[in-house]
Amino acid sequence: MGVTRTKKSTSLKRKRKDPPGDDNDDGRRTKSENVSIGKLTSQIKNKQRRSEVYGKLLHEQSVEKKKRRQLRQKEELRALENGETPAPRQVPKTIENQRVIDETHIVREDEEEIHNEDKEDEFASYFSFNSSPKIIITTSRKPSGAMFKFLENLFTVVPNAYYYARRNYHVKEMVKHATARGFTDLLIFNENKTFSKGARVNGLLHVHLPEGPSVMYKLTNLILSKKIRNHGRATSHYPELLLNNFSTRLGHRIGRMFASLFPQKPEFKGRRVVTFHNQRDFIFFRHHRYVFEEKKGVRRRHGGHLSTAEVDEESFSKNRIKKSSKRKSKPSLALPSGEDEEDGDEEDVQFSGDEDSDSDSDEFKAGSSSDEDSDDDDDSSSSGSSSDDDDDDDDDDDDSDDDSGEDEDGKKKEKKPFERKKKLTKAQKKKIADENDDRPTSVIARLQELGPRFTLKLMSVQKGTFDSKHGEFEYVRSTETDGTRKNRRKFVL
Repeated sequence: MGVTRTKKSTSLKRKRKDPPGDDNDDGRRTKSENVSIGKLTSQIKNKQRRSEVYGKLLHEQSVEKKKRRQLRQKEELRALENGETPAPRQVPKTIENQRVIDETHIVREDEEEIHNEDKEDEFASYFSFNSSPKIIITTSRKPSGAMFKFLENLFTVVPNAYYYARRNYHVKEMVKHATARGFTDLLIFNENKTFSKGARVNGLLHVHLPEGPSVMYKLTNLILSKKIRNHGRATSHYPELLLNNFSTRLGHRIGRMFASLFPQKPEFKGRRVVTFHNQRDFIFFRHHRYVFEEKKGVRRRHGGHLSTAEVDEESFSKNRIKKSSKRKSKPSLALPSGEDEEDGDEEDVQFSGDEDSDSDSDEFKAGSSSDEDSDDDDDSSSSGSSSDDDDDDDDDDDDSDDDSGEDEDGKKKEKKPFERKKKLTKAQKKKIADENDDRPTSVIARLQELGPRFTLKLMSVQKGTFDSKHGEFEYVRSTETDGTRKNRRKFVL
């Protein structure tokens, strides 16, 4: 017997997966508490519809955030008016404040123990002022031009540093020769060999002499001084050293190793600062210089986002007078005094290069009336003009006597050349304005970056001097235990 099979009617429509969240009447999806906007809209296949829904949800989120912020500010104002302390603000969760603190983290109880260990470590002679830093700097084999540009910037940072060519020497041989010549540290900078894409400095090996340790770093984000905007020029003074956020035992050891590169007698006259800032096991290097500027007026401290700055009436009136003086008035053509409108109508002011127009313009500038230009046919006027001519001749004779270049004593006069008034520069105008300004001066301090800047990532710490085969390592970077995507709150330094 044959078995008859009945085909069930199945709908060919593909079932649409509803994204997590609540649906409104118009089909719009609102954001739930634990789901992001991207996940809410990721299931919408139509790109245009997806972008519209994404924009609406993003707008609603920003509006809600603004309302919460305004409500919080009103509550803070109400609490301050009533004399109460406002509620503390919520601290956002970051990788830094969610850090896992383990037994390697330095606590106050361990300070005495660490202090005793520091007296016996490899850097004790430096911190007890028994030795001064003397550094040898070299490169990998066949360095490129980019390496030498970086070293040129580096020598402005590290004092008492000397460069030696690498040639074909191994690291062990270099350690031996550097120890024999009294060097305290060896810095070897490495670079990649892909010259087709451009050589780039990518590594640093720091060997402390004569007993170690040896530390390997990965060097990234290198920016030379020339590419830093508004950079300054370093002086030859010894810099001040700042070590920030080295809070574990290994970080404390690395910080002491960095400190051994610089003399312990900073010359504050040079106002130079070298900073090694550790953040999430990335060591950021910066080189700055303090700049002190004197400015007129007293800067007032801002009391917070709820306070407003008070302005004196005197300073406000001075600013208004300055602004009004800067406004240029429109030029107006006014008739000279003693002229009527009728006389002005009779004369036509000409701006061409003719002789008549020149004479007219000169007379117009001198303030002469139009009646003097008209010619009189009377005899009295002619006789008056002749007498005037005689007087002019006498004046010309006197002028010729004066122009002869001799004084009454017979000495020759020196003719002074024509001098034009020099235009003042902006700095000179500012200096004159500051001298005339009666307001009190205030000193403002700022930092000017000198460069270079780069970032270091600790890769390994080896006991003693460098040994690639039989070396004993104190620390080797591991992606399983260190701060990675799997464990982002675990830090070593």
